Amino acid sequence: MKRIYLDSNVLIAYHSLDKAEEGKKKMVHEALAVFAQLKDIQLCTSMWAVTEMVNILVSSKKIDRGIVAEIESQMVNEKRLKNLKMQIIEVSPQKDYDFAEFFYHVKQGILKYHSGVGDIIHSVIMKNNGVADILTFDEKDDFKQIPDLTVLHPKDIKILE
Repeated sequence: MKRIYLDSNVLIAYHSLDKAEEGKKKMVHEALAVFAQLKDIQLCTSMWAVTEMVNILVSSKKIDRGIVAEIESQMVNEKRLKNLKMQIIEVSPQKDYDFAEFFYHVKQGILKYHSGVGDIIHSVIMKNNGVADILTFDEKDDFKQIPDLTVLHPKDIKILE
């Protein structure tokens, strides 16, 4: 089963009420409709992506904190996007993996790939969990600089006939 990690900007587009996000929101809904037809796909994300989503929905998109808290609660408890079950993965499945080791890996990624801290955190979580594919609107190509990650843009998710 192929696992695809949902970047925070995908979650933001999905939940945003902002007119400026309508195009991205449509692309996310279309990509999710394609994933719903595929049986060998498992969507996943992390609490880091959820945290980034909450921050942007409240601070940039100006959605009421109470509404955003409800969005977060529903997502974390139901683990669904548009009726698709999604897994919220831990920082690492390894039981003895601690903060010192995690932040060492984050620091190594920052120094090696010169990507943003947030994107490096996503990449470390993905690598620790054996996830190689990320669905993102990443405009700066931060993820493309990181080896062994496949960057998928929602507009490219289609079923070829």
